[in-house]
Amino acid sequence: MGFGGRLVAGMMGMLVLVFSRRAESAAEPPAHFLHQVTSECHFQSNGSEAGSGPPSPPPRVRFLDRYFYDRQEFVRFDSDRGEYEALTTLGEDQARYWNSRREILEDARTMVDAFCRHNYGLAESFASGRKIQPLVEITPSENSPNTLLICTVDGFFPSKIKITWFRNGKEEDESRVFTTDLIRNGDWTFQMAVMLEAQPERGDVYACQVEHASFPEPVTVQWEPQSESARSKMWTGVAGVVLGLVFLAPGLILYLKNKKGHVIPQPSVALMD
Repeated sequence: MGFGGRLVAGMMGMLVLVFSRRAESAAEPPAHFLHQVTSECHFQSNGSEAGSGPPSPPPRVRFLDRYFYDRQEFVRFDSDRGEYEALTTLGEDQARYWNSRREILEDARTMVDAFCRHNYGLAESFASGRKIQPLVEITPSENSPNTLLICTVDGFFPSKIKITWFRNGKEEDESRVFTTDLIRNGDWTFQMAVMLEAQPERGDVYACQVEHASFPEPVTVQWEPQSESARSKMWTGVAGVVLGLVFLAPGLILYLKNKKGHVIPQPSVALMD
């Protein structure tokens, strides 16, 4: 009996058990109930990293076949145990029945290879050798008297990555560095942000260095603080451009109107008798 047959048998057995107990207590069956089944594969990593030596053996695999009634798990198969286990009184009869059927037990025991390891091989063949370079960006966030420098690394694969902050070529102290958790983007890529609490001075050069399998060598993005005079010059230039556009716009509009309304006279041609 395959998964589908076992699922139907389990549901029928459970419903018979539930309704028989309801009939004995002369109570009405519930208006709503929820039955769920999940088949799960758990992969325990051996701790090695891809690209750091000879190919490592596949991870340890554990298969779980779990049954829920009204969001409460009542029976499960655990490949580590090799048999079904009742988790509530509702699952006792079902676990006893499935464990007494040799073909059902053998079918469940083969799922570690036929279901888990098979799908792991498909996913591994897709992911192996897949490398996507991230976008690295530094964003300053001023919070007097300190400046928070945020190094955002987005869109990379695989997930292993190393991000380091430097100030004038020297690695920053870890007590000033804060790292977010690894975030999944939902498209097989990841993102992460590493923040540095800094007190930048004139002439300082801050650098965010990223080491990732998609880069042939570490990539560094730099950030330098601007002096007050440089900032005021920048804003003066921006203000000048804006004012120039404000005064230029009316003249341009007037010119276009005159050009549109002006009729070029056509030369007259005398008729000859």
